[in-house]
Amino acid sequence: MKVPVMLSRRGEISVRRVRSLLTVLELNSFTQAAEELGLTQPAISQHVTQLEKQLGFTLLVRDREGLRLSPAGSSLLPGLRRLVAGNEAIVDQLASLSLGTEQILRVASVASFAAMFIGPAFHALRPRFPNHVLDIVEIDSEETFQLVRSNEIDFGISSVFVPSPGLLFELLCQDGACVVLSTSHPLAARSELADEEVLAEPFIRFPSGTTSGNWLAMMSERSGLQPRTVVEVRQLMTGCQLAQQNIGLTVVPEIAARSCPLPGLAVIPLRDGLPPRKLGVVTSEFHQPSQFETAVLSELRAMTLPPEGK
Repeated sequence: MKVPVMLSRRGEISVRRVRSLLTVLELNSFTQAAEELGLTQPAISQHVTQLEKQLGFTLLVRDREGLRLSPAGSSLLPGLRRLVAGNEAIVDQLASLSLGTEQILRVASVASFAAMFIGPAFHALRPRFPNHVLDIVEIDSEETFQLVRSNEIDFGISSVFVPSPGLLFELLCQDGACVVLSTSHPLAARSELADEEVLAEPFIRFPSGTTSGNWLAMMSERSGLQPRTVVEVRQLMTGCQLAQQNIGLTVVPEIAARSCPLPGLAVIPLRDGLPPRKLGVVTSEFHQPSQFETAVLSELRAMTLPPEGK
């Protein structure tokens, strides 16, 4: 059994080497990675070799389909990506600070919530905080909790919160499922749609683990039907644009549909309800919010929470 090399402070991982590895993986080519990064092909190869030697594992293997990660490389991939992303974030933040920025508020959020609420909240506060910058990462997964714990972000907006030591969750709003389809689709004139009608049509599927993916699984289970998937997408806007082009229809949260008000797109509720998506703010119980962060959160509460007594 191979024993991994224990890294000392002198052997801290090079962001440059990791970036070369990730670019090779993304483009499936050392030559194209070199062109992308403005380096020579031997330099890219040397970066990958040096990284593998330092870590004590083979990271890239080649088979008939091209380059792919080894099992060890796959295990390390999330951390390596965070390393590069963190370095890029620092560079961006330094650029902002050098231009007179007082503070950078770091937030991870569901994309639709960021568009519908965080953006307007930030805009409303600009007169009070003219030299503050908002840094948004659009994710909705357990990675949000890790970022909050490690203080890489100030707060997160999530729909997948599970009670966890050291983390606090405050519900802000919830929304239900709706069907998004082209106004030229034969079903677009309906006031509501049943599971069977939706699943009989060409379907634009979002990944398992997302709210849309989970709702689709529930619809399939209770109807006994499988969707006729024609496209799989990961980005909300892409899915809505494909529905707009009448390639298929899809099921998304109401706030997500409202955040993509494309012409020629119809939004219709499901006849049989599904469990609502609950959106809330995730913070660390040890985190001390700044005045700017407190103001943003207050603005978000005012925009999302119903008045008391209603």
